[in-house]
Amino acid sequence: MKKIKVGVIGHTGRLGQPLMQILLNHPFANIVYTESRSEGKHGNLAKAEVVFLALPYGKSKKNLMWLGNRKVIDLSIDHRNVFGWTYGLPEIFGSEISKATKVASPGCYATSVLLGLLPLKGKIKRVSVSSTSGISGAGMEISREDNFLVYQEGRKHPQIREMERVLKVNNILLVPQRIDTSDRGIISTIFVQASGGLKNLSKLYAEVYKKCHFVRIVGSETEIETRRVIGTNYCDIKILEFGKSIVIISALDNLMKGGAGQAVQNFNLMYGFPETMGLI
Repeated sequence: MKKIKVGVIGHTGRLGQPLMQILLNHPFANIVYTESRSEGKHGNLAKAEVVFLALPYGKSKKNLMWLGNRKVIDLSIDHRNVFGWTYGLPEIFGSEISKATKVASPGCYATSVLLGLLPLKGKIKRVSVSSTSGISGAGMEISREDNFLVYQEGRKHPQIREMERVLKVNNILLVPQRIDTSDRGIISTIFVQASGGLKNLSKLYAEVYKKCHFVRIVGSETEIETRRVIGTNYCDIKILEFGKSIVIISALDNLMKGGAGQAVQNFNLMYGFPETMGLI
């Protein structure tokens, strides 16, 4: 297989840095162009076959006019709900991604919730989510001061829109929390009210995800911990049933499966590489 010539715009940012690290070690990626506000432009954009956009909200759209007909993988929120863009969650849209030229990678909270709820799609009546992330989830640096922040609670968080669009529901409540003394990782605790007829959910989840390399269903006696997923592209999911009450717990690294790792997973699908290439 030939190496694919890659450009990265925003390569020094919170997602751009881990993205560069993965691509530099990817056997079939050849970085020919980089650009950032802090380091300027290096290389030749004209040579790039695909461009990753690792930019803040609202900045990706401005770069599209310079990219022509190249393939684009956007890590920002800008195109996740835009017609003509493929939503880049491989476990749901893998076949579409493999044919796409423009892919919008999901948000980190959205990834943790969507993977946690996918096997229940069509059965969901109500969803409430409590999600806790490290400070990099907000694009900030670790603080020396202890702080646990609740923000954009209820229906305010912008990633709710992509969750509801994919799941075809309109009633998700999300309470995001940020621990300012931790860096990476997200744990989402999802409280689900579902329609009847759901039995043996662990078996259902195992069946849905049996061919998904990066989703791990853990047993009810196994503790969910971010240290098991930080630095990896895995999402760990635990299913708890209390009579008619269902609680799903998911954990991932917001900079990997919730960001750069998932973007490279999409890159692999777009070019016919094994999904795990450069990620395991």
